[in-house]
Amino acid sequence: MRKGSSGASRRSQEDASEETSRANGPSDGGEKSQPGTLEASGAAEQARLFEHAVSLLQAQRYAEAQRWFERAAHGPLADLAHAALQRARMCAQRMARSEPVLAGAEDHYNYAIWLLNQRRLAEAEVHLNKALAEKPQDSHYYYALALCRCWCGDLAGASRYMRRAIELDPAQRIAARNDPDFAPFLNQSPLAEVLSPEANEPARRG
Repeated sequence: MRKGSSGASRRSQEDASEETSRANGPSDGGEKSQPGTLEASGAAEQARLFEHAVSLLQAQRYAEAQRWFERAAHGPLADLAHAALQRARMCAQRMARSEPVLAGAEDHYNYAIWLLNQRRLAEAEVHLNKALAEKPQDSHYYYALALCRCWCGDLAGASRYMRRAIELDPAQRIAARNDPDFAPFLNQSPLAEVLSPEANEPARRG
């Protein structure tokens, strides 16, 4: 009976030791899984940094975007790090691009036209508004703003600017109808109503 009791005691101790081991978990296995967990977490953070940097770049906040791209370049995903470095350099280049000295409304207008041709629409709109601030009665500035808003996909804004351009100079209606840049938008409301030949009929009758 004592012998059996001693065997039972040993089994009890072994069971208790095994239970404790299961509760604590295997130390080696835990250590091996940690790097994988950290790598996955780092990849997710790298992707988050990159996405935020892209949003800043799209908003043309180049200095901030550059900093976030540089942070994203240190993550575990090599392809994403390479893309982040490329975009960080692009931000630096855009910030280094010098803007010409613009002396007045016409300088701002001419530079804005160049920007429009480069499809740098947000920058063009800034300079057109600066030109308008100096010469608020110039129909050409409103005409260019109308085109800028068309290319931005804002036909409601384009129609407002075009209506004002025509109020200042009715010839702008014909100019827009014959302008290849406005051709894709001539039949799209509400700009179509502003540029329609019939829109001028009440004025002629009056």
